[in-house]
Amino acid sequence: MFQLPSNTIVNRKIPKNKFYDKLHANQHLKELFTDQVDTIIWKHKLSKETIRLSPKDDVEEIQVFEIHLKERSYSQDLLRSIDKAIPYPILHVLMNEGMVKLAIAFKERNQMDDNRSVVRSYHETQWQPVENLNMNLLQGLDLKAVYENIIRGLLPVNSSPDVKLIDALEQQARIDKLKLECQRLEAKMRSEKQFNRKVELNMELQRKRRELNQLIN
Repeated sequence: MFQLPSNTIVNRKIPKNKFYDKLHANQHLKELFTDQVDTIIWKHKLSKETIRLSPKDDVEEIQVFEIHLKERSYSQDLLRSIDKAIPYPILHVLMNEGMVKLAIAFKERNQMDDNRSVVRSYHETQWQPVENLNMNLLQGLDLKAVYENIIRGLLPVNSSPDVKLIDALEQQARIDKLKLECQRLEAKMRSEKQFNRKVELNMELQRKRRELNQLIN
């Protein structure tokens, strides 16, 4: 799937209660783990010892977790709880009945508790057959660059390596917001009865589409 060196392999099953015990989880979160997750496997560890790339800033290790789901739909609260519990970046490999989806958080260390993280945003692929997934994770001269390039690889719109990751994420957030606004305007146009109001909505929709195309291109 990722063709990572054998040194990175961990293959250790993690009991689900490890996560919600550490987070003092409420009943709702415990039920999410019980109802939606079959097993969680710590698949790989990317670190100075396993891939000979140096840590940088607060990126000391990158973990790859294989999460086998009972159904293809899941709550993002599951991933958020795992990411909060573990301070290192985690590539989540979500699996269900021969299909796979990747998800990773852009997160930072909690300034109040160095053993926890603050999740800023999530970035995901679409579901695809396991045999179709082929991604080179080890792109970068240090672990922070590897982490940032994994995130870039999951963004719908490609960004230049010269663009800072935070700027690329802000651009992606604006694109996502404009897409939702276009969908909202399209729905309003379909339900609007007054011609003049339809024209106004269409003008606003065209303006949003031009803005969206400029960001994408």
